Amino acid sequence: MKRAFAASLAIAAAAAALTASMIIANIATTESIPYKVAEVPLEAAESTVHEQAIAPGEESRIPDPAIAWITIPGTTVDYPVVQASSDSPDFYLTHDASGERSAWGAPYIHSGCREGVDSPLVVVFGHNMSDGTMFAPLANYSKRPFAQEHKTILVRTEEGMRRLEVFAVDVLDADSEGVVARFDGIDGLRSFIDDKLRSCEVVLNEPKDLEQAWCFVTCSYQTDNSRTAVYAMEVE
Repeated sequence: MKRAFAASLAIAAAAAALTASMIIANIATTESIPYKVAEVPLEAAESTVHEQAIAPGEESRIPDPAIAWITIPGTTVDYPVVQASSDSPDFYLTHDASGERSAWGAPYIHSGCREGVDSPLVVVFGHNMSDGTMFAPLANYSKRPFAQEHKTILVRTEEGMRRLEVFAVDVLDADSEGVVARFDGIDGLRSFIDDKLRSCEVVLNEPKDLEQAWCFVTCSYQTDNSRTAVYAMEVE
């Protein structure tokens, strides 16, 4: 994308690490998943918060070192989200949110998203685990019926709950395509999204006057090195 900064970061750079850690997960029979896993009901309201994330009376608090908590109603996605650092951008591929080594890793915001949850495009990576945990449900978004039934993504930050709505889903070959993490102003973001919509497998909505977008990325298996990228924007 010509208008994107040269600092755009390719998914392919993390492909080897993602694949390797998934193999580790398949053989790590003695390691227990560090998160409580349960499907979040579809009828979950925006005020719903995960009991592990927020204690009574601390509705705006996110447990350190996480900076957000992601919940996708109707799926098992219900996890803390951490920020990757430029010093160790792949750390959370093999460590949980508390920093302990884990084959499940932790959902994390790309190190290139320097403004964290307020970046123009917030790119969040998570493993597609063979036990169906972490971001495994996201691989199903390439099927339009699933995407339509699971459009709502809830992201809680210190400032409160953000309700996102999925507007497009792309399946990438990570050997040749990447995710752009920085843009030349808001016009750069809008141009990138406009171009992206022309190649997406699923387009539910074409956003107008976009100010920010989120992109949730996980491994998928359409090719030897595919990634499913789920694009969403905040709605009132």
